[in-house]
Amino acid sequence: MKKTKISRITSLFLILCSLVGLMSCLTIKKNHEIFGRSDSKKGKQEYSTYDSFKSLVAATDAKYPVPLRVTSPGTKENPMYHGFYFYNCSPLDMSQFDPSGRYMVDMRISIEGREVTPTDKGDIGIIDLRNNFKWTKIGETTAWNWQQGCRMEWIPGSSTEVVWDDRSEDKKSYVSHIYDTQTKKTRTLALPIYTISPDGNTALTHDFERMKHGGTNFVGLEDKYKDEWAPKETGIWKMNLKTGKAEKIITVNQMAHILYPKGLPSDTVGGCLYIFREGYNPSGKRFIAFIKDERKNATGAITTHTTGFSMTSNGEDIRFLYDEPSHHYWIDDETILDNVKTKAPGDVKSVQGYFVFKDDGSGTAKEMLWAAPNGHDSFHPDGNWILTDTYYLDGYQYLYMYHIPTKKFIALGKFKSKSNTGIFRLDLHPRFSPDGNFLAIDSNHEGLGRQMYLIDIRYILKNPPVKD
Repeated sequence: MKKTKISRITSLFLILCSLVGLMSCLTIKKNHEIFGRSDSKKGKQEYSTYDSFKSLVAATDAKYPVPLRVTSPGTKENPMYHGFYFYNCSPLDMSQFDPSGRYMVDMRISIEGREVTPTDKGDIGIIDLRNNFKWTKIGETTAWNWQQGCRMEWIPGSSTEVVWDDRSEDKKSYVSHIYDTQTKKTRTLALPIYTISPDGNTALTHDFERMKHGGTNFVGLEDKYKDEWAPKETGIWKMNLKTGKAEKIITVNQMAHILYPKGLPSDTVGGCLYIFREGYNPSGKRFIAFIKDERKNATGAITTHTTGFSMTSNGEDIRFLYDEPSHHYWIDDETILDNVKTKAPGDVKSVQGYFVFKDDGSGTAKEMLWAAPNGHDSFHPDGNWILTDTYYLDGYQYLYMYHIPTKKFIALGKFKSKSNTGIFRLDLHPRFSPDGNFLAIDSNHEGLGRQMYLIDIRYILKNPPVKD
């Protein structure tokens, strides 16, 4: 009897192990199929194409791929909100994915719909897309905002290092942390980062506490030069990510003289000139910088003008790019795509749309690709597709691709959205996986607050639209 009982227990144990093993295999297989790690063929899928952005938005019968949520919303008592908060503006810029496409970086918070305070913490984590979306915490930050997060990303060229911004231990300065997923060690650099060169060696940054553009400033530190319109002490810094050595390559005051070559304006009391953004071109030889000029007029109303410039990686050979830059993408070292309101070549009327500019100092658009409201644009790795989105349009945010060879618009999503809540709004900020087979978005369309989703576009890529 004793032997029989033991045998039965052993048999039950073996059966249980087999079931666990089977479930594990099914989970792995499911993840492999979802994330492109198997050779299994997918069945026919339908998708909708249109001849214009206007017809895409007007459609009532569009077929969309199904987004897959990869984050946990937590519970009603302890909600968890997740996001990347930005998108990439050149091929190797701001990558949420590691080079293999298996891991994604994520910032998890517990608040939404209000101002960020100095004590609001974000947890930095990594999602394993091949292990049931397992989330592993690697750090924390109290330096983040609603529209650009904490600038976390995989360092270009590295499969193990993740970087993000934070405040120093004494809370007196902004810093950046670099975490190595192999050694599990974190090192801290004395300056925060805004963008990183394509070779992964150099970061550019500016004074985040000086930025006035809603939802983009870090909180907790006061602008030391808040009473000066164009100070000489602040500007753009270049920092070596290996050594932490940094140098200021151009000042706000220098940019003021370039912006106003005939003499600095006199009506700058209460105003603020500041750097808003930097972004390297694909080779890393030049970068774009946005200069914002905020002024108060006689009635106290505030006006802001933004100008885009390009310069070498050392802050030299500064060229005017174009006025009112927005969501740009470097197509190549000399060519930029942006959604702005300007004139197409030969036209007399300005329109809002996606325009191509050259880094030639002229400031004029070379081509308009299509008319559409503003969105966050990026190029597919094969160069044939442009991915973008919209802000809030009558209750929805639209996600779509533009197929360059056929000039067709591919509908990818129509997401129910809360009203346009200013700096607290949630932008989709679409970004491609390294192989281009998937794209990630931040969204609240399920009513769960900010969560992250993946969308499989392999069928569309393998079966592109054809010319009429």
